[in-house]
Amino acid sequence: MNVRKVNLEYLNLYQEIPLFCVLALRNLFRKKPQGRTSRVLIVNTCLIGEFAASLPAIRDFIQRNPQDAVDLVVAPPLKELAERVRGVKNVYTAKSVYGRSVEREQRPAQEFGAYDAIFVMRMSAEVYRLLRTIPAASLHSGLKEYSKYALHLGESLLLRRRPKQWVELNFEMLGGTFRRVPFDEIFECTPNDYASVAKLDVLQTVEKKVIIHTGASWPMKHWDTGKWAALFSKAQGLGAMRFIFVGGKEDEADYKAIASQLNFPVYSLIGQVTLPQLLLVMRRSEYFIGVDSGPKSMAYLADLRSVSIFGPGPHFYLPLDPRDIAIDKTRGGGVWQMFFYTRKGFIHQITVDEVYDAFKKIWNF
Repeated sequence: MNVRKVNLEYLNLYQEIPLFCVLALRNLFRKKPQGRTSRVLIVNTCLIGEFAASLPAIRDFIQRNPQDAVDLVVAPPLKELAERVRGVKNVYTAKSVYGRSVEREQRPAQEFGAYDAIFVMRMSAEVYRLLRTIPAASLHSGLKEYSKYALHLGESLLLRRRPKQWVELNFEMLGGTFRRVPFDEIFECTPNDYASVAKLDVLQTVEKKVIIHTGASWPMKHWDTGKWAALFSKAQGLGAMRFIFVGGKEDEADYKAIASQLNFPVYSLIGQVTLPQLLLVMRRSEYFIGVDSGPKSMAYLADLRSVSIFGPGPHFYLPLDPRDIAIDKTRGGGVWQMFFYTRKGFIHQITVDEVYDAFKKIWNF
């Protein structure tokens, strides 16, 4: 099997630095519209996990500024989820710096108009081009916050300390104070969302539902399918439960490989539900077990008791609820493996018994 040796997707992140710098310089000479529009645009083109971690801060901003109409710019796969955030008026799309294939869809022309303020939380070449065309009275670049955070991460790695979490950084970028924002305070799903989830066959059970996400775009974050199968076989002894796999179509191979090793049924919603529907599936479930990924961050939002299996660090998407468990072998390090492949990955050191013991602990809460 061919294994990628370099994580080009994460290396693309370094494109944001010069883009943020040029944006800050252009902002000094930018023409500003006259008068107040009472419109705010928040630009946050990123991956699912990063976006999920930003939603409490975005909702907090909306609550602190009820007089403003708030629009969002997000990566194309996140549009439906962004449209369910309470208080958001319009949702537009632009490609993220990651350049994943799911972002390469045809999009209709978008009309923005003028804004009172624009907050740029994430950058990409398409976002930069877009911002050149949108007049705004003030433009808040995330360059200052990201620069300070980069220094903080470096210090955390050297001292092997837990870094400030991404969700906290997002509050700072939007001028708020970190707080826990409940699920129902963030989202307003549609009646159709609720009705479609209520009809799902996999949820029609008295068994406790355990949401599973095994997929990872980078092999250093992937836990072996044999270990997953052994974990499920062992966990069955705790009581009546149903394992439900979620993720994108690329996660189908893991599901089939694991299912073939088991002598009891497991279930799949892979590629069958939208992101808003996935959140509601999680709200109707009891537990989550998965790798460091977008669905894991969504499980935190849904307040689902979770066991998270972490690969290389630094880790700034850790659970905030003390009842949730993160399994990590890096001791605060491991940044090298975020970008380069090695046979002896930190995630490979995590045993079935460790994950089972963690799941047993949250099962008995």
